[in-house]
Amino acid sequence: MSERRVRLALTVGDPGGIGPEITGSLLATRSLSGADVYVIGAHSSLSSWLPALACGAARVIPIAEASTLETPDSFPVYIDTGADAAYRRGRPTAEGGRASGLAIEAAAALAKRGLVEGIVTGPISKEALALAGYSKVSHTELLAGLLDAPDCQMMMVSPGLRIVILTRDIPLRDVPSAVTAERIEACVRVTGRSLRELFGVSNPRIAVAALNPHAGDGGVLGTEERETIIPSLDALRAAGYLLDGPLSADTMFYKWEKKGYDAFIALYHDQGMIPFKAGGFEKGVNMTIGLPVVRTSVCHGTAYDIVGKGTAETGSLESAFALAVECCRARRAWRAGGRG
Repeated sequence: MSERRVRLALTVGDPGGIGPEITGSLLATRSLSGADVYVIGAHSSLSSWLPALACGAARVIPIAEASTLETPDSFPVYIDTGADAAYRRGRPTAEGGRASGLAIEAAAALAKRGLVEGIVTGPISKEALALAGYSKVSHTELLAGLLDAPDCQMMMVSPGLRIVILTRDIPLRDVPSAVTAERIEACVRVTGRSLRELFGVSNPRIAVAALNPHAGDGGVLGTEERETIIPSLDALRAAGYLLDGPLSADTMFYKWEKKGYDAFIALYHDQGMIPFKAGGFEKGVNMTIGLPVVRTSVCHGTAYDIVGKGTAETGSLESAFALAVECCRARRAWRAGGRG
């Protein structure tokens, strides 16, 4: 793929949410420059948002035929997951969950066959996926299983800011026991490699948050830093990683743009998501690192409350698409240099 345009799979997301609307807007504004795209989702929900030209020229393939699909002569290509008439706009349904889940599975299958270098995903509903019978209800979990990447991590990206969330979507009460030496090691390793491979950072510097206020205050406010986090970071430093931490989370992100870190590692969801959304939510990107392909996504949900009103913003999807193209090209360069 080194000489040709980047090839991506673009999943529409839950057909009952704003995914069809923002995908249609992306296609209408010709924001797909730099890539050839397989658009995967419930085509019935998408077609009303597509520009007339795109509809007229569309090649629509039923998902049952996607497994035998060969590289087409022209793009975009639409892979239709189908959707039963029972799915409803503006609410989570089993049919909507099934359509969005099938799209993720199809995108992963294209990646495993080498037909795409990256996957860009629209918003899904965890509730809808659960209603459809999926036991794994997040993009990260699903793609980790489908692409055999158990150590993959979630990185939130906005201009000048990259935040990796160590424990992601789990109850707060379960966080301390989930912050293990093994998880910290895997997170730092995947983050460091991804910064080099996808962002061109030759010697990344990473800041790691503490779990407790004031980094535990010598054990007075918690012992996780002393018992687990500090020994883990010391071992990683000895292995050559440039790490600062554990840093008190209430000051770690203060004037982050001036601190020179290439990425921050937060230990639980809100510790990282609050500064991320305060610093660049509108054009932010949710990225999975540690996969064999690039994967980027919108950093917002299905927004059921505004479905069909024509008010959904496309900024996050546009940013996700542009970042996927950029990272695919960076990975090509990395591999061309014999480092892949």
